[in-house]
Amino acid sequence: MKIIDKGLHAPVTKCSVGDVIQDDVSVYMIVQITIDNYAAVDLGDGSVGAVCGSLEELYHETHISGKRKVNAAVVIEGEAK
Repeated sequence: MKIIDKGLHAPVTKCSVGDVIQDDVSVYMIVQITIDNYAAVDLGDGSVGAVCGSLEELYHETHISGKRKVNAAVVIEGEAK
């Protein structure tokens, strides 16, 4: 995955599935693990952080001042060989 940072970021005030969040260390995506569990996956190394029972709980468990919600896109450039 290629990450292109254009510098426009909104502060994180809540999280939703599919949100991409950046802090000083890495970039994370909010995912739904099961029907009632959510987590943040580090897009740099694929590690999964705290698993929580709701998006609100995940926000409160993982929110750090300075995190920013970023616009992200997945680009599919052709078939894998």
